[in-house]
Amino acid sequence: MTSDATEPVTQLNQRDEEELNKLIQTLELSEGATTIFAIAPEPSPVHPVVTQFQQALQTIAEPFQVERFHYSDRAFYEFLYSSEKDDVGLTGSGRRLVMIYGLDQLPTDRLVREMDQLNRGRETIAKRDLVLIFWLNKTDFLDEFRSRAPDFWDWRGKVITFQTRPPLNPLLNPYLEWLIAENSYLKMSGIMQVNRQVDIFLDQIYVSLQGEWVEERSQSVREQVVTGAGRFRSSLASPSKLGEPDAPEIQFTDEPILEVGAAPGNRQRVTKTVDLAEAVRKHGYGVILGDPGAGKTTLLRYLVRHFAIASRDRTPAVTGGMQEDLGQTRLPILFRIADYAERLAKQPSLSLVDYLKQFYRQWEQRYSEPLAGEAVATLLLNKMAAGDCLLLLDGLDEVFNQANRAQVVQQINQLVGAYPNNKFVITSRIAGYQEAALGSRFREFTITAMGDAQIEQFLQRWCLAIEVAQRPEADAGVQKRDAEREAQGIMQAIATKPGVKRFAANPLLLTILALIHRNGTQMPQRRVELYDLATKTLIEDWQLGRNIAYGTRPQKPTLLEKEVTALLAPLAFRIHEEKPSGLVEQAEVEAWLTPKMAQLQGVDESVALELVRKFLRKVRETTGLFVERAPAVYGFMHLTFEEYFAARYIVDHESNQILKIIQSKISDSRWEEPILLALSFLDDYFPQQSRALIGSLFKD
Repeated sequence: MTSDATEPVTQLNQRDEEELNKLIQTLELSEGATTIFAIAPEPSPVHPVVTQFQQALQTIAEPFQVERFHYSDRAFYEFLYSSEKDDVGLTGSGRRLVMIYGLDQLPTDRLVREMDQLNRGRETIAKRDLVLIFWLNKTDFLDEFRSRAPDFWDWRGKVITFQTRPPLNPLLNPYLEWLIAENSYLKMSGIMQVNRQVDIFLDQIYVSLQGEWVEERSQSVREQVVTGAGRFRSSLASPSKLGEPDAPEIQFTDEPILEVGAAPGNRQRVTKTVDLAEAVRKHGYGVILGDPGAGKTTLLRYLVRHFAIASRDRTPAVTGGMQEDLGQTRLPILFRIADYAERLAKQPSLSLVDYLKQFYRQWEQRYSEPLAGEAVATLLLNKMAAGDCLLLLDGLDEVFNQANRAQVVQQINQLVGAYPNNKFVITSRIAGYQEAALGSRFREFTITAMGDAQIEQFLQRWCLAIEVAQRPEADAGVQKRDAEREAQGIMQAIATKPGVKRFAANPLLLTILALIHRNGTQMPQRRVELYDLATKTLIEDWQLGRNIAYGTRPQKPTLLEKEVTALLAPLAFRIHEEKPSGLVEQAEVEAWLTPKMAQLQGVDESVALELVRKFLRKVRETTGLFVERAPAVYGFMHLTFEEYFAARYIVDHESNQILKIIQSKISDSRWEEPILLALSFLDDYFPQQSRALIGSLFKD
């Protein structure tokens, strides 16, 4: 990526000079813990106001130890308890002054938690004698402080507002901070909420994945002879061997002729295994194929996070969280293909470029003070034209039907043709991909199951991340000891149960197994049992665990698995049927669920609507199964759980209706997983009905 090593020197206007002097004076007069809100367009560590402020700090009498904190890197309360200092931006000595970036770019669910931590942690901050400067992008974000952290807001110091913008790449830094924040932690909050609601950051638990790819190459003459693809015929002596024990016999005849199949250019297919991060680094066009929960989306989020960090910090190369080389720095662009497909269905002529313009126009309205025109989209398109981008397109398999997928594939190929010098990575499930595959320029990598060493490494990282997140104040040695004990317990449970070991090779299922083991529950032997137990754990057990953690007596959970399934199952089925993106607006959810709630509770629809709203809030806050992806936009925490609940809806019918539903969808690859889960569920709980149903499905 061609990045600007330094920003041009920007002269502040008179008003901003005065504001900067006010900021310096505030620090000179301050004593003890101090909080300052600094508002500046697109703030970043290299923003002209920030750099000139840091220069001005050197002129005042009191020394400050300046350090940088990005909300996109980790939770603030974890930062407070950590004795380690950030490697970048640390200068001076004396009183600690923390420059805080990116709070206003956090996704809603994490923003709520971070604000709550600030509100409840005010006394802790005060005791540490910290000076906090929150660099924010929009003045109206201060309303978030007033409403979400009122005690912290009452303790505030000055509000300083600047007008100066960075001279280069308008809105680049807010875009990168947003991108990093959106992809920095595991977005499966319910799975992580064992006794306390925590954020588990991706780098803390990420384990490198491997993939297989098939290389076709021409065989040498010797390879063709050894493998039996060709024979030598010669006028020399009698039959012999090539010297290898299993080598084919060489036939000698009157004339020396080489026979290699039908032609000398015979090709051989060789399967190779490669680290997927290395594959992305080496190849310009890649397709990552994998089963549900294999880690496709997590891989893309890991890549976009580290490419965005490298772009923000202006490093020429990208280094991953495990210090691996991810290649040349490029500006990352990530989006879900299903989101584009949903708009394409309504706007048949919508190109991917037009979609990007629409998407980032909406992004500007939400996350930044908009500039004239389409600032972010223009920036991205200019970078794409220069070949400086990494485009990550997630979930080709989530596009509804064959015709729609073929149209999307055509649009992707057109985008690649128009911007060929960029790097492209597309993900898809294995099932159904070949029905509408991308062009021959794309190399296909199929994610392999995790081996024992990867499983153990993941569990060690996962358990330690949980310990640190839930007990940040504990001694590091104690955290490590308890994490190792938990990881070894899970490994032992996996090793002694063959059925469980099959699940452990899949990152998503392994994470669920770890949660179940932590809750002290017996490990399941079958996949549908695993999902069944996982949903019960997330819905009921976690609520009781949270009561214990907060010092209250165990009581009946406010949500029961049976009640939640009665509503989420038909909702999942309808989303899977009508919303390829997996996202649905709150108004639609309420409209779909209200009649069902009225039926279940025996109330009229006006009362049922309020019950639905309370239900959605409880599910969002206590289970993490069905979450708010954006303001008033919902979706299941993972496609796998959408499919599981859709399967539960299928089996909640009479046999003849189940047969009709399955027959109507059995040829659609999108429904393969819900159908398999439904049949497995029936086999576990209603074996006689299952045998009869399968007999009807496959009779001649």
